[in-house]
Amino acid sequence: MSRMLRFGAVALLAIVAAPEGAVHAQTMPGEAYHALAGSGHEDLARDVQKQLDMREDPSEDDVARIIERWEETPGGLSGGWDWITVARLWTRAGNAARAELALASADATGEVPAGVLLLDQARVAFLAGDVPLGEEAYWKGCEAADEGTTLQYWLDIEVLATPDEMSRWDRLRRLPAGHTDLCSFLRRVWSERAMASAMSVGPRMRQHYDRVRYAQANYRRRSGKKGPTFSNEFGRPRNAAYDDRGLVYIRMGEPERTSRFGGNPATMENEVVSAECYQPNESWAYDYPDGTKVYHFTTFSGTDDYWMIQNLGQVYRCGAPEASAQGGGALRLSPVNEHRAALLGPAASLVLQDLYRSRQGLDPRYAQAAQRMSDPRADGLLNTSGTRALDSQRVLQEEREWTFSDARFAIAGVPERPAITPDSRLLVETLQFRSSRPATNRVWVNALLEGDRLTPRLEGTTFAYQVDARLALIDDAGDYRQVSASFATTVPSRLQRDQSLPARIPLDLAPGTYRYTLVIRDAFAPPGRLRSGNYRRGELTVRELAGNLPVLSDVAVAPDSGGSWSPLAPTGPDLGVVPSPAHHTGPDRIAYVYFEAYNLTPGGRYETRVRFEPEGGRGEAFDLTFPGEVPYEGAPRTRRTLRLELTDAEPGAYVMSVVATDGETGRTTLPHGTSIVVPANE
Repeated sequence: MSRMLRFGAVALLAIVAAPEGAVHAQTMPGEAYHALAGSGHEDLARDVQKQLDMREDPSEDDVARIIERWEETPGGLSGGWDWITVARLWTRAGNAARAELALASADATGEVPAGVLLLDQARVAFLAGDVPLGEEAYWKGCEAADEGTTLQYWLDIEVLATPDEMSRWDRLRRLPAGHTDLCSFLRRVWSERAMASAMSVGPRMRQHYDRVRYAQANYRRRSGKKGPTFSNEFGRPRNAAYDDRGLVYIRMGEPERTSRFGGNPATMENEVVSAECYQPNESWAYDYPDGTKVYHFTTFSGTDDYWMIQNLGQVYRCGAPEASAQGGGALRLSPVNEHRAALLGPAASLVLQDLYRSRQGLDPRYAQAAQRMSDPRADGLLNTSGTRALDSQRVLQEEREWTFSDARFAIAGVPERPAITPDSRLLVETLQFRSSRPATNRVWVNALLEGDRLTPRLEGTTFAYQVDARLALIDDAGDYRQVSASFATTVPSRLQRDQSLPARIPLDLAPGTYRYTLVIRDAFAPPGRLRSGNYRRGELTVRELAGNLPVLSDVAVAPDSGGSWSPLAPTGPDLGVVPSPAHHTGPDRIAYVYFEAYNLTPGGRYETRVRFEPEGGRGEAFDLTFPGEVPYEGAPRTRRTLRLELTDAEPGAYVMSVVATDGETGRTTLPHGTSIVVPANE
């Protein structure tokens, strides 16, 4: 192929530019459509489009039948855009060899822009599992993109975009093609997702196309119209080809747990709540370190399209029974308008208990909500059975706050997460020291992962453990980097709760702000399931330590003087301490702290003052002071390890601040604060 990279197996869909009003729909290029329609074969053009638009992948026989009809038309298959369409049909049908031949034919005509050919190749390569080829073709196509190809690149990622990214795209698309920096925009989009999921950029791109294929087959919209939905408030793409399940799936992946409710018979004053009173519904749960995110979907009108709702109670679509009994008539449950929720009042405690209880496996909050609706001891309004019940509207209002927060998390931001089961406690700290490289700091990311859920390997009479750590970070400019390492230990018995494995990752960074994801997971977990571990996301501000005024590094805390570590490892001196993010003293209530002071007078004297302030306002603050001398050698770096005896301090957590004062100039560093915990006597 003259303008394309050579590639082998191909499979899967290509999302391409669509006619106005059908954005995100898979479609044949307009040139091919109009050529067929103009020659009197509009029915064939519609048939081709139907095969590209349908949820189910077309069979090879369907594609062969269409191509045979096309070849019988005047001119047959001859134009480059015709062959692009054929390639997309074959990729949807899963025939790699024929798709490749069609793309080669398209390239040979010289009619199709290089950017289009490369983007099609990248889509297919990702979905065929060839990540290096897909990534190479993607970025080469981006560099060659004209205005039409630029739109196709955007339509591939629009379903992922945050409102801020949509605004940036809106500004970018208004510029002439030669004046846009499409590749820079796209690199930032993918770097954000790669960082948040702690993946490399190429595998994250492939994951996206895999999810798109699944959503195409399972969550593609069938209905042509959609009224306002809850997800629109947080930035849902206006013309997305997927319902809200597809939107959440593409952005967040497979949920941990799902639940549905088809209605349970419940009697109210001799009336039975029919299953017809509950619209088709499902709820998805995703586990995060800070809690579970839950998303409720229903069809509203009973069609196949599912939309996110702000209260699970909106699934109930019949009128309130007490309202239908006015005038002495029997209680009757009547449907309400499909765009209105039923006004339940106290009757909600009768008709929603089982619905909310059906979600208790997703999140315990829903079991608690069901209990509050039905608890006769709770204060609230009388329901229609005469028992006391908590005002269910209060429960629904609280739930609305949960769902608003979770929806904003999924749609207005980047909800990526690593492929891991976050079931082990994780402590993380970052420490900064002046690097030996100019204009950079040596940054240590120190972590402790609780080990009781990790898988050991028995080696003789000992137990071996290993964890894999990955640090992914992105700077203000959108540049992405990743560091991986493994850490192992051997112990005489299985690790228990409160026993941990350490992981320490050093890297040199220039001053600035970085966002990072640290993932630590079990290296010996059995295959076929997500590995135990946890992850932490955070923001790191790398300070300027290279000035001329006295300044302190971060302060490292160690519970004892055992082990070996150096801020400038592997070339720096062994300090005899190993910092711990737990910041506990040892059982003897003695701790060791290490810091570096920069720009003190060489050969002069200086004083270090350490102040301890009890957290929570309990007890009195106290100071410890330590004199010292600045060495001539190694200037302007002064290393200091202090032994802190806190045997007389009250047990508890303290804010510890460290200040160094140059005895020759009187200049004092800004205080550097950290925490330390003094345990109670055993």
